[in-house]
Amino acid sequence: MQRNRPIIIRRTEEDGHEHHHHGGGWKVAYADFMTAMMAFFLIMWIITASDEKQLHSLAEYFTPSIVFADGAGSGLLPDEAAEAEDKAPADAEGREGQPLSPSFGAESPLRVFDSRLREQPATPQEEAAEQPAGTEDGQEQAAERQERLTEIARDIFEAVAAQPRLADLAQNLRFAVTEEGLQIEVVDDAGRSMFPSGSAVMEATTRALLSEIGAAIRALPYPIEVTGHTDAVPFSGGSRRDNWALSADRANATRQALTRAGVDSGRFGRISGLAATQPLDPVRPEAPENRRIGILLRDGTKDAVAQGAPEAR
Repeated sequence: MQRNRPIIIRRTEEDGHEHHHHGGGWKVAYADFMTAMMAFFLIMWIITASDEKQLHSLAEYFTPSIVFADGAGSGLLPDEAAEAEDKAPADAEGREGQPLSPSFGAESPLRVFDSRLREQPATPQEEAAEQPAGTEDGQEQAAERQERLTEIARDIFEAVAAQPRLADLAQNLRFAVTEEGLQIEVVDDAGRSMFPSGSAVMEATTRALLSEIGAAIRALPYPIEVTGHTDAVPFSGGSRRDNWALSADRANATRQALTRAGVDSGRFGRISGLAATQPLDPVRPEAPENRRIGILLRDGTKDAVAQGAPEAR
């Protein structure tokens, strides 16, 4: 009887929907959700734990910077947008040798002067920060000093730029208001040198330039220091001279030119030569701009050199 029983085969079909809840896709979505929540609570914590200044700095960090090529500034020290606009045309004009007109237009040498003066290492705010805390007088004095020395620099630049023969040399003047006073530098460039190579006998245009500078500063009360700088090009092997002697001789020749322009000789406190030890372009020690004469009008916080000190060569 059992042998004749039919064999029953049951075939079952699995429904795919029965096993979807066992997959791992939901874990990825949950992880994304938790990450977003963590970031949200982190931002909320930063906002509540930060002061207004920190929040402002954070906002500036995430704000893209936009520089307008046609930006313009006003006043003696324009904004940074004007600096980017003014420097390139001024330098290009000087290289082409075109005369500069002392007007207030876009290509005015006064705007070139502004870009020179913007290279100064100290600002009234920085100088005021060095004053004792809680003294508004110190901040006012620093601002007044900055304005006074800046006006002297402007007068010198205008006097040079107003002379047709010397207008091109305005490109070779640099000014900086430092804690020691007003630093005036006459700098060589690739197309113009203040002195012939290896000589302390200045060019005729250099004498005329120093005569204008002397006329502008002879009535001022400030002690004066003159420093000569050279490039790193050495003298020939058979020469007894070196750049130390050359830089000192050029500084002394500058003192003599200023004296002839009416500057009292008793105001000179130091005449020195530094050879190539303080280049403007340390990457290129033989660059022409490293050859320069520095004239310092001392009016600073540091102890001034006594007037009438012996002149060094």
